Amino acid sequence: MRSLVCGLGFALASSAAVVAAQTAADFSALRARVGDEIVVTSAEGVEIGGRVTKISPSALSIDGYAFTPSDAIKIERPGDSLWNGAAIGYGVGALFGMTIGAEACLHESTWRCVNAGGIAYGLLGALIDFAHQGRRTIYRSPSAAPRKAMRLVPDIGPDRKGVAVALAF
Repeated sequence: MRSLVCGLGFALASSAAVVAAQTAADFSALRARVGDEIVVTSAEGVEIGGRVTKISPSALSIDGYAFTPSDAIKIERPGDSLWNGAAIGYGVGALFGMTIGAEACLHESTWRCVNAGGIAYGLLGALIDFAHQGRRTIYRSPSAAPRKAMRLVPDIGPDRKGVAVALAF
């Protein structure tokens, strides 16, 4: 039995290699134009915000600061879209209108309760997103991306048999 557990643990540990797809890093897929407001965070954690003055596949300039795709940077756009909050709110409200609110619609169509709950919660979700002053990440250089790893180690002793799993993400 021990040899089976050891063999299984070794097979799992050796096959659990994390493979990251390496793509050519450039700014060609960056969803920003000249004049857009963005915030760039360097590898040291320094944030530089401003309007894009120049953008090409190999360089990005913000108010006199120049960045290349090989730098370990993260680019974010201030603000958050209202549509995702409204959509999530509508979905939750429609679910509540179909289940909990169905008792209020005994003499009416259920769709009326579904839409009423969806619209009310959709407006609430849009209001929450309007008040949220977050950022959306639009670019992360491959060297700045968080590392993901998984390790499997056989844990075999006189009174125990198992596999220790360590995940990092």
